[in-house]
Amino acid sequence: MPKQTNMRGKERQFKPAKNVQDITSTHELTVNFRSVDSDLNYWLVFDILTKHYLDVENSWVNPFTITCVDIHRDAIYLIRFYEIILKGLSDNTFNYSQQKVNSKEFTMTFHFNFYDIEFLLDKSKVLELGALPSIIQRL
Repeated sequence: MPKQTNMRGKERQFKPAKNVQDITSTHELTVNFRSVDSDLNYWLVFDILTKHYLDVENSWVNPFTITCVDIHRDAIYLIRFYEIILKGLSDNTFNYSQQKVNSKEFTMTFHFNFYDIEFLLDKSKVLELGALPSIIQRL
């Protein structure tokens, strides 16, 4: 951060002259997946990762979109990541001889250069406070 030192040693810091996306984010994202359908989604992600590194025509993967939803599954906002480089996929244990079903998870890590956030709520989807008790409305 840029800073200035005044008389008697007082330091003042200023906002840096950088792009806001470079300040607010590390540009690294880890996505956790729950393994389902006999690890089918693991193999799909593995295939995407392999094809990405074998593709010499394109430098980046196509944009990813993450949609955040509320309890009624209405979309609240979208986050789109652009110029993505897939960095890694965690290990997965394939043990089909287990008698009880345990939920397994695996992670994918990627780097992105740009992101965009789009808010989707409009006034018709926002919950009204009319049905809440009056003590909550006064806060």
